[in-house]
Amino acid sequence: MSKEGSFSPAVKYEAGADDQSYGLDEKNIFVSNHSIDGSPLDKDVLGPDTSRQYDEQPNTRDTFGDDNIIPPTNSSNNVPRLILAYDKPRFTHSKSVIHELQTNDNSTLIYLNDLERYIEDKESFKGFRIISLFIEYNDEFVSNLGTLNSIIENNQDFFNIATDVTYHIQFDPSKKYKDYSEEEIQEYHRFLQILSEAVGDKVTHCSILSKYEISTLYLTEKEDLITLGKQIQGDIEKWKNLCIFDYSDNCIRFLPGVRFPDTLEVFNFNGGHSLETLAGFKMPPNLKTLKATMGALNNIDNVSFPHTLETLDLHDNKIFFLNYVDFPSGLKHLDLSKNAIDNLRGAIFPSRLKNLSLALNPIECVKGIRLPEGLEYLDLSYIPNESMTGIKFPDSLIALNLQQSMTNTRGLKLPNALKELNLGNNGVNSINPLKLPNTIQSLYLKHNNIKTLNKVQLPTDLRELYLGNNLITTLKNVSFPPGLEVLDLSIDPNTDESDKHITTLKDVTFPPSLKVLRLAFHSIRSLEMIEFPPNLEELSLAYNELKFIRNVKLGPNLKLVDLSGNGELTNLDHLTLPPSVVELRLPSILIPNLPAYIVERANSKKLILKRSVTFKY
Repeated sequence: MSKEGSFSPAVKYEAGADDQSYGLDEKNIFVSNHSIDGSPLDKDVLGPDTSRQYDEQPNTRDTFGDDNIIPPTNSSNNVPRLILAYDKPRFTHSKSVIHELQTNDNSTLIYLNDLERYIEDKESFKGFRIISLFIEYNDEFVSNLGTLNSIIENNQDFFNIATDVTYHIQFDPSKKYKDYSEEEIQEYHRFLQILSEAVGDKVTHCSILSKYEISTLYLTEKEDLITLGKQIQGDIEKWKNLCIFDYSDNCIRFLPGVRFPDTLEVFNFNGGHSLETLAGFKMPPNLKTLKATMGALNNIDNVSFPHTLETLDLHDNKIFFLNYVDFPSGLKHLDLSKNAIDNLRGAIFPSRLKNLSLALNPIECVKGIRLPEGLEYLDLSYIPNESMTGIKFPDSLIALNLQQSMTNTRGLKLPNALKELNLGNNGVNSINPLKLPNTIQSLYLKHNNIKTLNKVQLPTDLRELYLGNNLITTLKNVSFPPGLEVLDLSIDPNTDESDKHITTLKDVTFPPSLKVLRLAFHSIRSLEMIEFPPNLEELSLAYNELKFIRNVKLGPNLKLVDLSGNGELTNLDHLTLPPSVVELRLPSILIPNLPAYIVERANSKKLILKRSVTFKY
């Protein structure tokens, strides 16, 4: 069975220079590159950084951020920043950090070959308050770094204007440190020395990635470990005002005798799958954030954390027990997801904790868990727990993720002030017995067994409702809350095992407040005599069975219309797109038969067109 479309990671896309095209006369109509999405908590609600998520679930990966640390600013994101790179970055880490920095309108990216010409314009150069250097290992490492060293050395007055200097060095992940040539190592140390002499007191952040690959794990001789410790110490010893140190993707079992400056506030040791212990790690007295993720830690017993620590992220390790862990009293964000914790007996969480993730652990019973009274965000998703009976959730909870965390919902008692809730993959058959608080604004019930929404009492404050992959076949006579803005019933075809789909929108009443309506991968055959809400901004009817559209009224705020994958839809002659629509996604069969006004808008770059290719189940 197949549908024309590309709403799945499994499909192939047509080639194109980018993901946008305007002119039909240029024959540049590219494939939609969007996946079915309805994950809760993909807003930055839990923590200080940007987001990452597991498949189709909200989690504290979204909240504790990704594994990139953005160089700090002294006041705000509007501080003028110069981003200096060798050339277009090749490594993912560099690309993502530079992309993040460039979201600031006051950031300027300059490549090394253009810098000398740029420096000649002294007035414009004086405006930068932060300078961020990006260095990647390549075949011209010595030459490129030598050029950068000369520029710093000969233009110290320009660099001294900055209040902060940050640098990011990406070594070759596949190269052993001992295999770097003597000339390469010397040029690296020369860079550290020159930067220190020019602006050493202004270096507030350094990132050193992939310096040590997997062979470092097999160092056991005392002299080799002493040498390793000295090498790591040499990476940071010149920076007396260092605030952020990012040592991600380095394969090191422990930190042998390394001392960090007292000014350090953020230490990032993500990746490598190698860090075995925090014992012996002399944590700086002012440390606020410690990230040691994707490692091999099997316990954190008897580790002395500084009292200043506010964020501790240890996701994706091998930690078994928490009963001997002394968490610092001021801790606010704790992520222990994807470890080997199988019970919570004896675990004492700090009273000031606001965000806690225990997702993806083999916890068979959460009964008896003692949660801090001020906790606001809790993630217990993807654990083999049977029931939440007897669990007292704090009244302070704002967001609760219980996706695939129980075999039934009997005995579940939800806190009265809850705003976001995920109960996906829990065998929910009906909504009313859940006794949902009216305060809930975002509700996620994907991948359950819900058959109908008739006579369902949805929370009065509800703004977002996600119900994909259930057994719902009609929306007729459904009473939606008056303030609902997002209604997502899109189906993930890769996990859909039911033939229970919506077939018509006739006589369906949507609330006038609705802004997003997603109904992808259902079996809707026609759109006729339908008036969509006036505030609607996104309409997705992708991968249905549409054959015709007529007498349909679209509102004046609509921006995106997705008709991808409807291979039997041969024309749009009876559909009038409002001028507000800026993107239209289509099945390939429609391209030769588009109305003249759509062709004209596309060629005048007022409308982006994207076409789908065939999707096969």
